[in-house]
Amino acid sequence: MRLEFAAAVLALAPPAPASDLVGPESCRTCHAEAYRIWSQGPHARAVASFSGDQRKSPLCMSCHSRDEQRSSAADPIAGVSCETCHGGGRYYQAAVVMRDRELARLFGMQDAAATCTSCHGPGSPTAQPFDVKAALQRIDHWTAERARRQAGAQAMVPRARLSAWLREER
Repeated sequence: MRLEFAAAVLALAPPAPASDLVGPESCRTCHAEAYRIWSQGPHARAVASFSGDQRKSPLCMSCHSRDEQRSSAADPIAGVSCETCHGGGRYYQAAVVMRDRELARLFGMQDAAATCTSCHGPGSPTAQPFDVKAALQRIDHWTAERARRQAGAQAMVPRARLSAWLREER
């Protein structure tokens, strides 16, 4: 019950303040492939095609550079970054937290699919309907990494069995 309450509070929480942002380079350390895919995708370039007036428009920038509005002037984050979708990483970026999905969520990591509609929802200026499932397939930056991690975990199982066997033999 407490976990569900905490999840509900986090889901309804406003965007992370600038002090909670660590920037996409910080995510790159552990998620190199996801970072590579994101950096070549439309979210990373969400502001690139804007005119000067559009870059000053709170309406445009509220979706196309949500992190830039929250980041410091000394270290701006242009575009739609990892933390736009996953929440400010200050507390969940530690490896020990990231290895545990529930713990990461308790420390502020958000489900990206739930955040899509904040910009791509009914109030979006686009005339096209938004299909979350199709959109997530277009920006898939997790499948290859997840498969790699699972393969690594499976490769570790025989070692664990060997270690257990050796302990039993002693």
